[in-house]
Amino acid sequence: MDFMGLEFILQEAVIIKETHSIIQCIISNNLNKLKLLLKKHDINGLYPCKELNDVVSPLIAAVAFQKEDIFSVLVNEAADPNTCSQNGWTPLHFASILKVPIHFVHKLLAAQADPNGESNNSNNLMPTPLQTAAINDRDDIAKALIGAGAIVAMTRPQHDDDNDKLCKMIHRLASNGFLICSEISHFVDLNIAIGRKSPDEIFLSFGRVMLLRNPQTHFSILDVMLSVPGPKKEEYHSKGIQWLRENHKIDQYIEEAVKHFPNLLNKQHQLLVVRNLNSVLNILNEITNNVSLAFIPKLLELLSTKMCFPEEQNVVVVALYVIAQKTKVKDDWDWHFIKNLGSGISGFLIDNHTTTAIYAYGIFANLVSTEHANRMFTSIGLTSVPEGILTLAESRMDDLLKEGLRHLCKYLVHPSAVLQDSISADEELLAPKKNKKKKKKKTQLNDELHNASSDLSTASVQQSVANDLQPGNTTFRKEQKWLKRSVRWREKLEKLSKSEEIIKVGSILFANDEEYRIETGSDGTEVFLGLREDGTEVAVKRMSRSNYQVLKNEESFLRLPKLDHPFIVRYMDFAEDENFGYLALQLCECTLEEFLRDDVPEEQKRKLVKEVLSSLSVLHCQTPQIIHRDLKPQNVLLDVCGKARLADFGISRRLPIGQTSLHTRGAGTKCWMARETIDEDVDVPCKMSADIQVAGMLTYYILSGGHHPFGRGCKCEGNIFDGLYSLEHVQDSITEDLVKWMINKNPKERPTVQQCLAHPFFWSKSRKMRYLKSIGNVEEVKNYSKTEKCLLDELDRDVGAASWKDWKQKFPREIVKKLDGKGTCSENTAGLLRFIRNLHQHPPKDAEPIDLMATFPELFGGVYVFAKNKGWNNRDKLIEEEEEEEDVTSGGAMNTLSLEDRAPGFSVPVQESGGPPHSVTVIP
Repeated sequence: MDFMGLEFILQEAVIIKETHSIIQCIISNNLNKLKLLLKKHDINGLYPCKELNDVVSPLIAAVAFQKEDIFSVLVNEAADPNTCSQNGWTPLHFASILKVPIHFVHKLLAAQADPNGESNNSNNLMPTPLQTAAINDRDDIAKALIGAGAIVAMTRPQHDDDNDKLCKMIHRLASNGFLICSEISHFVDLNIAIGRKSPDEIFLSFGRVMLLRNPQTHFSILDVMLSVPGPKKEEYHSKGIQWLRENHKIDQYIEEAVKHFPNLLNKQHQLLVVRNLNSVLNILNEITNNVSLAFIPKLLELLSTKMCFPEEQNVVVVALYVIAQKTKVKDDWDWHFIKNLGSGISGFLIDNHTTTAIYAYGIFANLVSTEHANRMFTSIGLTSVPEGILTLAESRMDDLLKEGLRHLCKYLVHPSAVLQDSISADEELLAPKKNKKKKKKKTQLNDELHNASSDLSTASVQQSVANDLQPGNTTFRKEQKWLKRSVRWREKLEKLSKSEEIIKVGSILFANDEEYRIETGSDGTEVFLGLREDGTEVAVKRMSRSNYQVLKNEESFLRLPKLDHPFIVRYMDFAEDENFGYLALQLCECTLEEFLRDDVPEEQKRKLVKEVLSSLSVLHCQTPQIIHRDLKPQNVLLDVCGKARLADFGISRRLPIGQTSLHTRGAGTKCWMARETIDEDVDVPCKMSADIQVAGMLTYYILSGGHHPFGRGCKCEGNIFDGLYSLEHVQDSITEDLVKWMINKNPKERPTVQQCLAHPFFWSKSRKMRYLKSIGNVEEVKNYSKTEKCLLDELDRDVGAASWKDWKQKFPREIVKKLDGKGTCSENTAGLLRFIRNLHQHPPKDAEPIDLMATFPELFGGVYVFAKNKGWNNRDKLIEEEEEEEDVTSGGAMNTLSLEDRAPGFSVPVQESGGPPHSVTVIP
């Protein structure tokens, strides 16, 4: 195995010459002996392995050699999934390097493996698990890692080829519907462009998305540009400031930077944004009180953390100085605020020979005119400005700083007199000027017009920042946090967050305006874009009290712990007023109906089908069981990660415990109702099979790109009742077999949802091959020379001549010669199946791998349907029982939560407004 030759490893490789007995047990799959050895050895210890040329943990070995049983035991015994090998590789790294099946990765992440590979790894030169997945073309692993929170970051600059592979992978995931990658792709493109293009070219290319934020790091495109190191640093910086001026985006940049500051990944990222904000704030003449009140507490919190270098502290103190100096009106700086600011920076007054100390005193100089200055100075013991500080300040070019420090000196000696001077100066600055001399009227009028123009030019900067940050002015301004997740609705949510028309019910915020209405239902239900007070984006379903029971019914289902699931739209909040009930739900991007279009890839359609059926499985596998009763394309929503989620439980029902049906009137949507429930005026026994028939219609709808198996218009319901359908828009026999089974006219003949998910439509390629090999052992095929010719001819017809005709010519000649040198295998389907069985039972050592599914694309489907009709599939052990890669009903699928599921705003306790918190459990 040559994977240790990656350039990331700078140290000289050590040749491992032996394999420890523990690792040898894993390689030989000897679980019993391994258990005995681990009683005397550390389960997370490192042991030499010559096969991997590394010193590895037992869990790493189980992953690397794909020993699933041992792997499961180790995980259950709490083996640490973040233990690194001697060379610095984690189990997640090995999964990509050695082409390990994806379900190993899902289980590692469920066991709290760090998707960024940082937990126990001090080697910063190592590629991350995500970078390793990109280098090894493992898009499936990359998607799982990103969904678990892996940060998309470039490798070191000298590895351009690896960075290109990462970039292409992100674009592939974005094109396949993984929505978070659509935004991340801009940042990946930017990082590559910075090393290859000029600043002018980059600003031209990215000008339209400069304020777009990375959903993982919360950096904007502009933040990245303002932070470019190296010889072009100043050029990027000046062009970034120029772009803000020319595009009048200063206010928006400051607003969003302050708002997103708490969401930044770590202290280093926060310091970077503080540097950028310093640069931008310095170009303003005045900073509004609202910005100061919002940002100063965040800076003080950052300052209270442990910092490695004095330069880091200096960056924050300078930012505080700029804000204090440029905030001209500090009326709302109450005692509590002033006290926290003073105590937060008082520790930097001790060393009188540092730049940080000078600016700390400068902050106090800018507090002299505030109401509580004297009280605060007394509380921290500030009685004078040291001579050393004044001397250092005199050597600087900052006249405002020097003047402020002299002013502070006077104040500390004669507080009352200086305070009166400051108040007078402020009053003079703010009060309208009187024209005492007529000869100056014209000049003063021109000055006032000029000043008014200047005030208006800066007003937009100040007012826009104030809108979101002023506490108490409007319902939303009181809450400064907005956790941006949605891509589709971002522009409208941006506008909503600044609206003066926001309505607050409980902790739910929305605007009763057509512009923000997502959907209108036939029963008067309306769905609006909205926010919770904690900043979470939500869809607000509003229903009149006349239909109140429907809304409460939906709430009662969504609050069930078992329905807090990746395939079910999430309950976020509930509130009510005298006229309406309000149900706040997870905001999704679109409905299935909106999403389906001609260019949706086939694999994406298949994924959607599995997710829809998996969501139904969550309901049908409850105790007691739940019947949805309103499946349709509009009630399947796609979240920001492209995952399908089932919604709208307003008419859902629970089956009585121990019963399989519930007598109720028919309900649902025209053309999306089961045959037995079409008559709404008759009480009928409602069963889970009704959901199955409609799910079959949905399955065909997805796979056909938007067609209904029973047609459209007025004839649709009649066709459902008569069992008349057309499947002309799907071609393969396996798909037809599944859909026909699900939409069967007779409810008793329909499958359960578990049987649907076990159908060969969802089988992996390897499982299909094992099935074909098993068919090769069926007596009628094994001894086909003795089988009736009419049966073999029927098999040939069902499979199609394109699959079996001249089949020997589709294999390499040397393989046919080795396995059928005497020409005993006939040129028909039975002969082909027998040959496939022999090929898998006795594979030639030097034979190249053959993709039989690609070589004979129609073979599996034709053989399966024929065998099903003849009853062969019911024979013992022909169709093997296989453990699913993820259990969608018992919580196993919770282990593969998407980024949206794990992100802030979707992992906080959900609370009903005005009531006690309702904890929604997210299984880690």
